Amino acid sequence: MPDNQTFSPEFQALLEKFTELLTGEATPERVQMVTIWCLYSHMAKVMPPLIQHWGSEPEHQQAKAEIKRIFEQIKQWNQEKNAKNTPPNIVQ
Repeated sequence: MPDNQTFSPEFQALLEKFTELLTGEATPERVQMVTIWCLYSHMAKVMPPLIQHWGSEPEHQQAKAEIKRIFEQIKQWNQEKNAKNTPPNIVQ
């Protein structure tokens, strides 16, 4: 197990920087949403049957809808950030 006194703050800083680069800013809410997005995306890639089973259970429908909302929000933030950073087309 990593030394939590050094690992946790360093890993938190990595999450914050990743969130900032992905969405344009690293608020606590965005960091939490990006953390959920990362973990769920990874689980869906390495254990698709688990995610499919979990998502098919009636008691998980609200959580599944919330995850979908998180994915859509992160996508929107990323598109907005990319639109701001895209230089205008210069016609000569």
